[in-house]
Amino acid sequence: MEAVYDPSMSQAMQKGPSHSGSSSSSTNQNASSPEGCSNSKLSNSKSATPLPDSARVEKRRANTLAARRYRQKRVDQMTSLETQLKETQTERDELKVRCARLEGEVETLRQLLRAQK
Repeated sequence: MEAVYDPSMSQAMQKGPSHSGSSSSSTNQNASSPEGCSNSKLSNSKSATPLPDSARVEKRRANTLAARRYRQKRVDQMTSLETQLKETQTERDELKVRCARLEGEVETLRQLLRAQK
């Protein structure tokens, strides 16, 4: 997947969470649990720079297409590997038959040599 740089997102992250209104009890609550603190930062950074609906739809569509391409690539790769496996198995079977035929020929020639002595 491609990483997309959005300057508005980096500015929101650099500013940190915004403290609007007086919420000393929520600040104390967030300070006591590390999970609350990180959740507040994440929710504030997301709400500070929401994507417009058209950008969200476009990003979702691009992600859907990328996922579709990835799945298709994986299916194509598996099909290619299965084809290669079948070809290798066919070649192996042909070589086994050829080997058996040659071993039979060698045995026949040995018997002819023994008979001439």
